[in-house]
Amino acid sequence: MEEIGKKTETTISENDCNEEQRAKIDVWRYIFGFTEMAVLKCSIELGIAEAMEAYGRAGISLSELATALNCSSSYLYRIIRFLVHLKFFKEKCSSATNGTKLYTLTPLGGLLMKQGERGMAALVLLETSPFMLAPWHALSNRIRHNDRPAFEAAHGEDIWGFAAENPKHSKLINEAMACDARIVVPAVINGCA
Repeated sequence: MEEIGKKTETTISENDCNEEQRAKIDVWRYIFGFTEMAVLKCSIELGIAEAMEAYGRAGISLSELATALNCSSSYLYRIIRFLVHLKFFKEKCSSATNGTKLYTLTPLGGLLMKQGERGMAALVLLETSPFMLAPWHALSNRIRHNDRPAFEAAHGEDIWGFAAENPKHSKLINEAMACDARIVVPAVINGCA
């Protein structure tokens, strides 16, 4: 009986330790949660999906991609590797190119296209703009003071007034709304008899 008590005590202690370790991992994940968003934005701004699409199903090597995008292959590799991990791109070794790694778009990666029916790049670019992120930085202040909406508190006016005075931001909003409509309207039409 004493042995069972020790075993249970050890198990509880190990569970507490595992839970504590998982909690630390989760906090680190939340701290760097912005990284995925920043890498997606970088990918769109560089035009990685379009360059991969231009090379077709066979895939594109890192050096070809770096040349097409006019950027450093070592930095680009880090972005590509991260996006392969997130399943936006696929990595394959080609026997035709002596084992050189080639990269292709996945269906998820196709959503990073700036143009086309499926592309969601405009939404990513809008939501990752400094103007749209600023209200999130003042969220606690908004909750404490319960006064103006977060966007208005951050910029002094609502989103539409701000857009009227900032043509570049207005263009981002328009492109993102058009992107959203391309995705949502067909789903509504198909889903509602």
